[in-house]
Amino acid sequence: MMNLISRAEWGAKKPTADYTRLSSTKGVKIHYTGGKVAADLAEPGNHDRCVEMVRDIQAMHMAGGRGERYIDIGYSMVCCPHRRTFMGRGAHALPAANGAGLNSGHYAVLALVGSSGLTEPNDDLLNALVDAIEYLRERGDAGREVKGHRDGYATSCPGDPLYAWVRKGAERP
Repeated sequence: MMNLISRAEWGAKKPTADYTRLSSTKGVKIHYTGGKVAADLAEPGNHDRCVEMVRDIQAMHMAGGRGERYIDIGYSMVCCPHRRTFMGRGAHALPAANGAGLNSGHYAVLALVGSSGLTEPNDDLLNALVDAIEYLRERGDAGREVKGHRDGYATSCPGDPLYAWVRKGAERP
């Protein structure tokens, strides 16, 4: 059962322009933060820090912290280790996180794990990712592919532990 957090619930800023509409995609690409994520983020009482992280990522993307200003958070959805799924750009909206020329092929789903600190996805995070994938298939006409960001773009994203899960079929734990 998906626990979806709406944009209003996480305090999203309004996009600065209209999204480019996507009718469908080949599937979903999985991402990670790429930086340090507090090792204790997954503890039961720390979900409020996930909400802060999502707000911070949106602010950084909109301020040009990745080299260009995005109109909104770059991800379609964001998943946290408390089995919560945050609405990002959502279904039928072009993401901005897969790399130039690659965004129309796949939705972009971010997992709140990093390259240090919390690097291993727990079962709740994996379930949230499957929830997001199923949501994007049902509501966004996403195809069957589930890939890592590194598939087609030179990056370590989504990290080895998460990429191993993707390579094994991205199934529920």
